[in-house]
Amino acid sequence: MNRLPMRAGFGWVKQGWQLFRKQPGGLMALFFCCMFLSMFTLFVPLLGSIAPTLLAPMFTVALLQACTDVDQGQRSQPRVLFNGFRQPARHPLLGMGLVYLLLMMVALAILSLLDDGNLIRMAAGEVPMDEAMLEQSRGPLFLGSLIYMLGWLLTCLTAPLIYWQKMTLGKALFFSVMTVARDFRAFFGAALLLFMLFQVGTALPVLLLSSPQLKLTTVFAIFLVLVVLLHCTLYACYRHYFGTPAATTPSVPLR
Repeated sequence: MNRLPMRAGFGWVKQGWQLFRKQPGGLMALFFCCMFLSMFTLFVPLLGSIAPTLLAPMFTVALLQACTDVDQGQRSQPRVLFNGFRQPARHPLLGMGLVYLLLMMVALAILSLLDDGNLIRMAAGEVPMDEAMLEQSRGPLFLGSLIYMLGWLLTCLTAPLIYWQKMTLGKALFFSVMTVARDFRAFFGAALLLFMLFQVGTALPVLLLSSPQLKLTTVFAIFLVLVVLLHCTLYACYRHYFGTPAATTPSVPLR
């Protein structure tokens, strides 16, 4: 099979945008539900600080199932929020959450090693903010973020493979990494276009608006939309390789 060019990734983003435009309100509402549930888990004793990372694959599954429903002419329904919490997908998805947590720990370890832990101490309030130290941490922060994003990109198909293909965690990770590595140009193209959309989308309010509060609100809103667009793009990518998954209720059309 021929490897996909970079423009295939651009096509996935375009398909994701077309999907998002069908039901922007429903998809955004579901994303807000995911956000609120994620913030609620912060109050869980002992696991609060890592719970959002552990549960991230389950929220990904919810958004992808909503994309499937929208793609097949149905309404995005809040009940899909808990699809990933059900067996048999629950335990493998939690395992995927541990993989994300490990990736984050590796990225933070590299960041701390390269900047002597200055940025983390400043973020925790242990030392006062220092502009010179922030400047020195810029390179290590970029490298740590790059490592985490590369790890996420290679494993981005794992959660939908667990959920829809009923794969084990190890098998889903293998197929995700091999698929992304083989067509890395296409996946990089999608990631690059989404990044550029974020840069341009957040730069315009800063340049055009005068109110700092309005700037911050607009930038945050654009960020949230792009997170949902990222999941719509991921759905388009999954559909390209593995076909269209089943909708939540195939017998009920959208009206």
